[in-house]
Amino acid sequence: MDNVPRRMAFVFTVLLIAVHSLAGCRADVPPEYVRLRGPAPALRDVPPSRSHLVVFWASWCAPCREETPALRALAEAPPPGLAVVVVSHDEDMDSVTRFFGGDAPASWHLRLDTDRQWARAFGVDTLPTSVLVADGRLLARFQGPRRWDSGAMRRLLERLVEQSAP
Repeated sequence: MDNVPRRMAFVFTVLLIAVHSLAGCRADVPPEYVRLRGPAPALRDVPPSRSHLVVFWASWCAPCREETPALRALAEAPPPGLAVVVVSHDEDMDSVTRFFGGDAPASWHLRLDTDRQWARAFGVDTLPTSVLVADGRLLARFQGPRRWDSGAMRRLLERLVEQSAP
């Protein structure tokens, strides 16, 4: 009978340490971004969606190539209400086709920006750069390659879009 309280105390202590350890092991630091405010440039010829992640990318850009698998994963299974639009700085579609060994993923809704109209409208001068737009408003800018397929990034995108709801 004397050992029961000790055992219960021991079990409670072990459980407390385990719960505390799990909470402390969370390495999902929210990804860095710059919050934007104001109207977004008009998005023409894009899939209908409440929000769009407009990604400025090129097949010849090493950091863009680095983020391609994660970007593809996000585009193929985006959070609800989000569509990915990739704006390529490649000179022609042949360069993109060579990079992918065929057509670009349909989920990318790829657009060529050979005259840099999209880049100027969004104030983009570095690749890769991504801009989150919802309901015609700028929400966030992401500079550099990202782990678009990470849980932390997905949660951030969902939260930003949710917070922008009118």
